[in-house]
Parts: sequence; structure tokens; C-alpha cells
Amino acid sequence: MNQKVSVITYNNPYTFHMQGPVRQYQTSLQLCATTSLASGMQSLSHVFPFVEAMRVIVDKFYPGWNNSQVRFRQYASLSDKLRNFTSDNPDVLQSFKRNKLNLLITMRNLSEIFLTPEMLKPYCQTEEEKLFCEIWEEMLPEFFYYLDKAKNNLESIEKVNQILDEFNSNRDKSSILLHGFYFITPVQHYIFTKWKDLGIQLVFLNLYDDDNPSLFGFLEENFSSEHGWTNRENWTITRDDAGLLGKQFANMLEGKSLNPLHTDMKEIPYNYVIDFVKDIKDETVYLSPNDEELNTRLRDFYPEAFVKERHFLSYPLGQYLLHLHSIWKEDEGEYVLTEGIIRECFASGWLGDEEGNARDLTHQLEKILPYFSDCRVDKDWYNRLNKLMLSKQSISKSLRKYNISRDDHFKAVRVNPGLRFSFFSVPFHDLKRIKAYFVKLIKDARNLLDMKHERITIKGHFDKIQQLLEDAHLNRERLSDEERALVQSLKESLTNPVNDQSDYHISDLADAIIVFLKNGLEKNDIEIDEENPELINFKIHRFEKVDGLIYLEKQPPLHFCGMDERHFPVVAAPMPWPISKELLFKLNNSAANMYLFREKYRLSFSKYLFYLTLCYKGSITFSWIRHFNDEENLDKSIYIEIMKLSRNNDLGKNQFDYEPSLTVESDIEETMAILETLPKEEFVEMRLCPRRFYYSTVSDLFSSFSSPFHEQFLIGNMVKIYGALGTGKEEIIDLLQNLFPFMSHIRMRAIVDNNLNENLIKSTLRFGLRRHTSYDDITYPLSSTSFQFLTHRGAFESEHWKRSFDMMRQRAGRRELLSSISASHVPLLKATPSVFCKLCPHNSYCEDAYYPVDIKGKGFDDRDEAGTGTTL
Repeated sequence: MNQKVSVITYNNPYTFHMQGPVRQYQTSLQLCATTSLASGMQSLSHVFPFVEAMRVIVDKFYPGWNNSQVRFRQYASLSDKLRNFTSDNPDVLQSFKRNKLNLLITMRNLSEIFLTPEMLKPYCQTEEEKLFCEIWEEMLPEFFYYLDKAKNNLESIEKVNQILDEFNSNRDKSSILLHGFYFITPVQHYIFTKWKDLGIQLVFLNLYDDDNPSLFGFLEENFSSEHGWTNRENWTITRDDAGLLGKQFANMLEGKSLNPLHTDMKEIPYNYVIDFVKDIKDETVYLSPNDEELNTRLRDFYPEAFVKERHFLSYPLGQYLLHLHSIWKEDEGEYVLTEGIIRECFASGWLGDEEGNARDLTHQLEKILPYFSDCRVDKDWYNRLNKLMLSKQSISKSLRKYNISRDDHFKAVRVNPGLRFSFFSVPFHDLKRIKAYFVKLIKDARNLLDMKHERITIKGHFDKIQQLLEDAHLNRERLSDEERALVQSLKESLTNPVNDQSDYHISDLADAIIVFLKNGLEKNDIEIDEENPELINFKIHRFEKVDGLIYLEKQPPLHFCGMDERHFPVVAAPMPWPISKELLFKLNNSAANMYLFREKYRLSFSKYLFYLTLCYKGSITFSWIRHFNDEENLDKSIYIEIMKLSRNNDLGKNQFDYEPSLTVESDIEETMAILETLPKEEFVEMRLCPRRFYYSTVSDLFSSFSSPFHEQFLIGNMVKIYGALGTGKEEIIDLLQNLFPFMSHIRMRAIVDNNLNENLIKSTLRFGLRRHTSYDDITYPLSSTSFQFLTHRGAFESEHWKRSFDMMRQRAGRRELLSSISASHVPLLKATPSVFCKLCPHNSYCEDAYYPVDIKGKGFDDRDEAGTGTTL
């Protein structure tokens, strides 16, 4: 028996502190595996006066090692070394460059247990492992200063006691109580071993029930002499066989009982995330095995609940800085812009000038983005913007002779049907403002990432960020109080940067800043507890936090969400990338073996935590979301299934149900009078689908198209008109290629060939150009209607299509349509999906729209059974 290690177990978390073997260590320093457990133990301060979380102890023995600025510098240094590193296997080296954060975490985790590359090299088998050791060896000087301090702190009993006395000098110095370490991380194992070797008695205290070996058996190995502790026969086992549900659950797992649990616990299946979010209650504590994804969704609904996290990416400022640092692509040696980067920079609010803010033009930006579909580098975007502005001026010339004002949008779109292209529908003055903001965006990125001066110190780079914040003073009135505080916090950190005079390649600092903004450098993927222990409203906590909640004096209702078949039990365990399990087996280092232990028993941890959950005496609810991300019809976790709980399906009235308001007859008449003044084509849209009419005419003045599928029909209509006017094929191609530079020559020629059909040209001339209609004081050819509906009246045999076009010439029919809508009290937002959804400009975001897969056996029109689209 190892006299310096003992194990005490309990099977009742509510009475363990009353057991004699436990009470004899009440004056020892009690270290808890998680901050949540340490917080829970504060309710037992009358029994255990000296309680601390293990993460705090690790930081004391490894001073500065886990500081985010230190990790930032190490990350930048690793990037710098990878830049200059050469390898016989460039593919492996490239994968390392793409996974630098994982690489650094592994180096740090192995270094803090004082392993070295030389110790691993004899066991390396793969190219990844060999290259890892070579790069790790170059990184060691970055670690020495902090690890030498840690080694010194652990080398003598005097030094250990000196550090522990900082927590409380009145403790029993002969022993330490280690509570809740159902698995031990490598660095914890290293520290415990050092303490044991220096003569401190280690007492592991843990939940355990020897009646259920399949659930608790893994603990016998966890605390065994195999890992340097003691064996099962030497444990002190205390019991209090109260009727806890956890024990009944364990019996059900082992087949000892098949009866459902008699409990007030409930299960709730939510259909969608929105259903779950709307059911959140302030007084309830939420936990989940899928906390990260759910919190990401939750931030969209309740950003104010996450202020205390101080996460830069939760705010527009963080997003803007993130994207500025993402624009430079070293592999290409260019400033590369994507639609996503431009879209989010415009929406951030940090891109503005004396005239306004780019945020006000996000809708217009969305309309012009299809015009840049083939652009990548900043020069391409800039040149294409100039091209769009010239084309906009050219295509708008036809409006001048009609003396149409800017507000006469109904007239403008009929005189100039080219406005149906979304990018040509944006007013010229808005294009000028978009260009100004784009130029500022590139200027900010180039100033921040100045590739003419490749290397810079961290302080020099932070000074540039600070200057960027100062230059953005025009945006301050847009900041919330929380963001103002965040900006001030960022400035303080920038004015007191890492004390490092070394210079780094600007790309490496940019990469490090991105990771810094994402808080990636503040996490260690092997630690069980990384969060602030404070429970705040709406926050969804890690499932593991349940270990401390059972000790709270006031036990709040617990809601375990995201408990579906995909996420619980948890089947994944972090491993040190790119180190293989085979190497760890051969290395056989006692601290590093904890990786293997965690991987081996990952399912056991889920069962153990679920047992602990069922021991909770307060209210418990389990829920899951049936449709989450790309998963549909998700079922509940098998652990919830076997308990046969009662289900709560009554979530109240659907909040999205339409409730008709009280109508006033005079309001109806006034509205109908206004609607009757609209162009006749708008009534065609109204009859085809009321929602299409609302989105096109009410929300956006007139409809315009942005998808490539729709663009080809609009261009096809232009081809037919040019052909009917006698323009030659090659001239048509040249004209269109100049108007639509984003389209490939092959695709353009195919559209032209398909539409220069003799019958199509004759039909366009006879029914489109020679026949006219009017609106107000302007007359225009019927061919303009083909741009609003992508095709002509005769394209479909459907009665719904034909009757809709009757609205063009039947005034009584238009009045009847308005009357029927008002009489039925059906909102204009109601959709009537049909085969014509494929021709609707709003089908990409309309929830009720039919997709091509919904319309089987049809091509472009209902006479094209083979789906060849011959009428294009």
C-alpha cells in the first residue's frame, strides 16, 4: 500500500461530509477538480474551510504560463518558425501551418509535464510525429523561462508549502484532499506526483458505488497503482444507501431493474432552436453537452447576457478587426476579399466617413455582390466597381429623355427593364458611397498589414490597431454601453502589450491576432474546466458543471438541453495532435498516459455525470431539439429513453400564428384606392403570390433578380430584343460581355445561341416590341413585362399563370382581386407556392418557396416534360 496516497469514496453526495473518514481531513486544503465543484463546496465551509479550484493552483505553480499574452507571443513565434522551416514533406508542413493552434497546445501540454522532443523521438513512426519533434525543439526556448519557474516551485517541500500557504497557512500541511478528480489531466498528474514524492499525503475523495461496477469501474483504474496511486483493496468506502435516483438509473443500465423511474423529471422535445429559446426561464440553470453550439445560437437572441464574457467577436468591433486581419493571404501574396468579409465589414458599423456609415448600405451591397462573383483580390474588386458605375450610367441613359425623377421607380423600371438586374437597380449615388467605403476598407487593411515592411514588433502592430480605433471616432455614437466598455478594455490591453522587443512577420501577427480575438489562446483543450464559475442568466453551461450544483444551498431548477442522440453520451475525447496513441503507449509516461485513460473511458464519464445529475434533489428537465443544424428528426439520448420520463409537449400557443387585427372599413377603402393606382403588372404578381407582391412592390419598390439562374433569363430577353432590332450575333455578344464582365465567354455565347432562334425573334418582335401598354403618362412595349416575370404570358399552359396575366387588361378583375383579399382578411405576406416559385426573385429566402426537387417531371415550362429548357 502506498502510505502517501489514499482514496475515500461516498455514494451519497448529500451526506459524504458527515462520514468519519472524510471529516478527519476537514482542516486539509481541499482542491476541487472544477471551479463549479469548488463553488458548490463553499456551502459546506463550516466543514471544509479551506477550498480552492485546481486551475487556480496550477496557475500558482506555473506563474505566467497560462497568461493569454504569453500564449499570443508563443503563437506568433511558432508561426514565424514555421514560415522559415523546410521539410522533405511539404504537405505535412502545410497541414501544420493550417493547424498552428492545435500544434501549440500539444507542445505546451507536453512541455508542462516536462517531456522533451528527445524523449519522443525514439518512438516516432509517422512523418507528422518526426516533424512535430523538430519544430517543438525549436520552440523550447520560448518555454524555458516559465517552465524553469514551475520546476523550481515543485522541487522542494518548503517551496510547495510556501505557495499553498498563500491560500491559507492554517491548513493541515501534512495532507491535501483532492475532490472530484474522476479523471486527472496530465499536468495535474505531474503536480500530484511531485507532491507525493515530497511527502505530502494525497487523499482522493470521489463519488463511487461498488454495487454498479459497469458505471463506476473506471475509477478503480483512475486511482490505481498503475497510475502511481493505490489499489482498490486499500480504499476506504463509505455508504449511505438513501433512495437516490442515480442508483436506480445505474441499476437500469446493468439490467437489475426494468421499471421506469418514479420522478417529477420531465422531457421536452423542441422542434427548432427558436422554440427552445422562447421557452428559456430566468430562474433556471441550463447545462448541455452541446453548450458551445447552443450558446452561439443564443447570442443571436440575447447578446446582452454574454457581456461578462468580454468576447471580442461578440461585438462588431471584434468582427471588423478580425476581417481586416484576414484579408492578406500569404500563399497568394495578395489582399483577398470574399463576399462574406465585405458583407460583415459593412455591417460592423466601424466603416464610415463624414457622409454616413456603410451599415446603412448593406441592402444595396447585397444587390451588387453578384456582379463581383469572379473577383478575388482587392484590385479586381476596385476595377469592377468602376466598371459597374460606368455600366450603370450607360444603362440609365434611356431615363433622361423621359424626364423621370429618382422617385418614379415604377416608371423607371418599365422604361428601362435593365433595372431588373439587382446590381443595376442600385442608385448611382449609393454606388459612389459603396466605393468610398470599399476604398477605406482596403486602406485600413493595407495600413494594418503593410507588406512593404514585412516585420514588426507586437507593440508596433498594437499601436496601429489603437490608431485605427482613434480614427473611427465618427462611429462612437453608434456604440452600445457594453461596446464602449469593450473598446476601452481593448485600448488598455493595447497600450500595455507583451513585453517583447522581438520582431515578427506581419502575417504571423495577423494570424495570431485572429486567434486572439477568437479567445483561442485562452483555452487548453485537455482541461475539464475552462469557464468562469459565475452563473449568469441565459448562459448555457457545460454539462460537467453539474458536479458543483448539487451542493448549492438554494438548488435552482436545472434544465439539461441539447440531450439528443448525437450529442449525449459524448463519444469524443481530445488527443494531442499530431501525436498518435501508439506513440503514447510506447512512451509510457505516467502523466501522458492520462490522455490514453481519457480516450479509453470517454463513455464512462458521460454515464458518471448522468448518475450525478440524477442525484440532484431540485427540479430537473431534459430537452432536445429535433431539427438542429443539418440534422432532422433527432431523437432523445438513450439515457433519457431508458428512464421513461413523462413528456411535456405543451409549450403554449405558437407565437408565429397569424392573429388578424380589427379592421376598419375606411382603412380598407383607402388602401384599395392606393393599390388601384399601381401598374397593372403588380396585380399579376399579387395573383401569382401575395407574398411575392409584398416583397417586390411594398418592401423593395420593385422586383430585381440576383441569382445566376434568373440572370440567364433576363440576358436571354435582352438577346431576343437585340435580335428583333436586327443586331448581329457577334455584336450582341460584345455588348453583353461589356455589360456583364463576371460571366464567362462560353456561358454568354450559349445564352445568345439559345435565344437567337428565328421563332423566338419573330415572337418578340410581334408580341413584345410592336405591342404596347401604359402606366400613368408613359407608354412602353410589352417586352418589358418579360423582365418582371422572366418570360412571356404564353410560356405556361397553367390556368393560374394565364388568369394572373388577365389582370393586365381587366380592371374589374383587379378590383375583384383586391376585394377578395380584403374580405378574406388574409395578410399580403401569405405565400401561395407553386411551380412558378422558380421564377420568383425571392425564392432564396421565402420559407414556403418550392424548390426544383419539389417540382418533378417539369422543365422550364409545363410543356417541357424532359426538362431540357428549350424555351430559354
